[in-house]
Formats: sequence, C-alpha cells, structure tokens
Amino acid sequence: MSPQLTVDFSANHSSAGLTLYFDTATEDYCSSLNIKWYDAAESLLADGNFQPTDAVYFCEKQVENYRKIVITFFRTVKPYRYLKLSNILYGEIKTFSPDEIISANVREAVNPLSAELVINTLGFRVHSNDARFNIMQPTGVYRLLQQLQPLKVWLNAGNSQKPMGVYYLEEWENDTENTVKISAVDALGILDKTSFKGGMYSGVTVSTLVGMIALSGGVDYELEPALADITLSGWLAICTHREALQQVAFAIGAVVSCSHSGVINIYRPATEVATTISYERKLLGHKITLKPLVTGVEIIAHNYSAGTEAVELFKGALTLGQHEILFKEPAHSLTVTGATIASSGTNYAIVSVTVAGEITINGKRYNDSMQLIGVYMPDLPAAEKQNILKIEEATLINTANALAVAQRIYDYYQIRYSDEGNVLLVDEKAGDMVKLDSLYNQSIEGRIESLDINLTGGFVGKAVITGVVG
Repeated sequence: MSPQLTVDFSANHSSAGLTLYFDTATEDYCSSLNIKWYDAAESLLADGNFQPTDAVYFCEKQVENYRKIVITFFRTVKPYRYLKLSNILYGEIKTFSPDEIISANVREAVNPLSAELVINTLGFRVHSNDARFNIMQPTGVYRLLQQLQPLKVWLNAGNSQKPMGVYYLEEWENDTENTVKISAVDALGILDKTSFKGGMYSGVTVSTLVGMIALSGGVDYELEPALADITLSGWLAICTHREALQQVAFAIGAVVSCSHSGVINIYRPATEVATTISYERKLLGHKITLKPLVTGVEIIAHNYSAGTEAVELFKGALTLGQHEILFKEPAHSLTVTGATIASSGTNYAIVSVTVAGEITINGKRYNDSMQLIGVYMPDLPAAEKQNILKIEEATLINTANALAVAQRIYDYYQIRYSDEGNVLLVDEKAGDMVKLDSLYNQSIEGRIESLDINLTGGFVGKAVITGVVG
C-alpha cells in the first residue's frame, strides 16, 4: 500500500500549490505522487498527480479555502529507498534575481529612547515576464498573495550574501504589464495593525509583559537577558501592540529594532563604538547640524491605586449576543445588570445578552496620584532660554522609576551633533555606535539613527548619525 500523509487545518488555507522538501543531502525524493485538497465539509476541491524531478519540488495547483490535504506517495526516484519528507511549504518561494530587480530600497531607523518604535520599510520594483504576476490575472500570484506575506531580503556583496531582514507585504502595484512595485514593512509594522487589550500591572517582569504583547500580536522577538527581570508597575490602555511595546521599552531604556533581522530585537543601546566610517567611505554632500538645547525634562509619574467608590461605566440598550464594551478609564470589581460578563479586563468587558434591553455595567475606578519629577540644567548658558521637554502619557512610569527615566532622556538630548550624508556601508545597521571622520580633522562618535539604503547601488546608505565630537 502506498504511504499517505494527511494534514488537517483549523482554518481555511489558499495557495498556489505545495513545495515539498525531500532529502536534499542524498537527492532522494518521491518521483510520483498525488495530492487531494478538501474543504471543511470533507468535499474534494482539487486532485492532482505530480512527478517531482528534484529534492525540492513545487507542485503547482491553485486551490482556495481548503481545510485538509492528503498526499499519496507512489514511488521514489531510487529503488528500495525509504521515503524522506522533511518539510512542506504551502505555496512557492519566488526569488527575484539581480537581473529582474529595477530598484530596491530599505529604510531602517531606531529611536534611542524608544519614544517611538520606528517601522522599517522595504520598497522595490521588478521586471517580470511571468504572466502570473499580472495583478488582473484571476489565476495569478496576486490573487493568492496575503497581506503581510513574508519577504526575505538579501544583499549580494561580492561572493557573499548579507541578510537585510524580513519584511511583510503591504501594497502591490503593477506599473506596467511587466513591472511590479511592492511595498513592505517589518514586524513592528505588523504590531501596528492589531489591538492590545492592555491592563493594570503591579511588579510584572519585562519578560512576562513583552511575552504577552508578542504572543497577542503574533510576532517573534528576542529580549536581552539583562532586561528580562526588570519589574514594571502601571497601566496600559487599549492601544496597538506596537504602542504597548513602546511603553515598555521607554520605561526600561531599551531599543527595539528589526534591522537586518527576522525578529523584533529588544536590547539595551550600545555605548561603545563598534566601527569607524573613514573619509574613504564618506561620499560628498554631508551636512552637520546642531540640535536645539534641551535645558530640562519633566515627566509625570503615574501612581495607580484601586478606588473604592462604585460608578456607572456603561448604560445602554443592547441586542441579543455578545458585545464588547470599552472603558475610557481603567476599572475593577465589575458588575452587570441585564446581561452576564463573559470575560473582562481593566479596560473592557464582554457581555452576553440573552434578552435584548438596557444593560448597565458598574465598577470601581483606579485612582491616579500623579507627581511631576524633573531633571534640569544646573547652569543655563548665557543668552540661552529655558527649553523644557515634558512627558505626560508614559503610564508605566511611576515614582520608583521616573527620576531615572527623566535623567536618561535629559542625557540623550545633550548629544546634539547630527551628521547626515551618504556612506559606503560594510555591516552597519541602524542603532550601531560608530566613529565618523568629520570636518577639521575631527570625528563624531554616535549612533546611527536612520539609514536609507539603496540595495542596487553598491550598498550605499544615507545615514543620520547623532553624537558628540570625539
């Protein structure tokens, strides 16, 4: 009896076919097989026979909304060999060669304070005579492309390839019949598209809170071990997953970046120079600016405590079924009349209504004892005016960590020199500490805060480096 493999799915899938990975080390593979696709009702959607000619083989057949596949293997290319199947890719890997790529640009950036988590972007145009890349073709690749389809980017550099990261399809256009324009974002862009329920936290570790955000947002991450056991207390409102992660990173002084990576990296910003960008690697046209002087930082510390007075959080007529009610302020000790609470959190309640009518939700609010904490320049330079930076909405900042955060922000804004211009890159990425040969036989030691990289122009990047005179 021919061996069979059955794969069941919990949700509908669509793909242009299956890529089967047999034994690439010995080139043993199945040379004849059949694949059947079924829907959720076990009805046959498609049936195809295939004769693989390699250890990695794409069985092309466009099928939509399938819930199960059954693969029957009839024979192997070499007699008396066991069948070895190591992986199945539900779709096809398409590699664009340098000859097909018209232009390709990556923009990567970091905010050293994590006052914002910057989304890296990829944009490229390719020339392809493959009719499947026609956006108007009903059976083409475009029909099956999912938004946020992963795109792996490598740069050919001499005899090696440099990984430039993983991006996710956001927009596809056909400029002409043979030209495709694609825009993509990194994993932080994924986190920006989905909502996090938030909550009230007391002494929660960074590893726990980041894990909750990443799991809910459906992304992979790497957290520097030294940050894992830091504890945080405070409130996160309902927001995007990206905004929630930003609040955590801002509170602990971490940098968040996907540059040259397939995961979200959360780490302490480096302080030591990693490489030197000499005059030989600088292109003409650099400009140096001096950022405005910040003379102080004021931050509002939020200290939350559970209130004791019951208040009305919601009142209104609801139809049969489940309804999600969002609160404007954090609340606890919820009660409901006219319905039952299916699930709830600090910022919301999901109620089940069995009889349509007026529903009332009561609860107790959290009190926020706010305190202003500041760090100021001790001696204001002559002719300078006060320029105080104020931070009010960092709700994981409390009296325990506010002073350290304010000092960290103040120290950053004393780093005022910014160099902008094109450089020939080697391995540099956004977030790296570098020494840049500059004017008057001096140098700037600082952090690459952004890079606009032309991947087809010899690995040249327009860099913005903020630092001090070395």
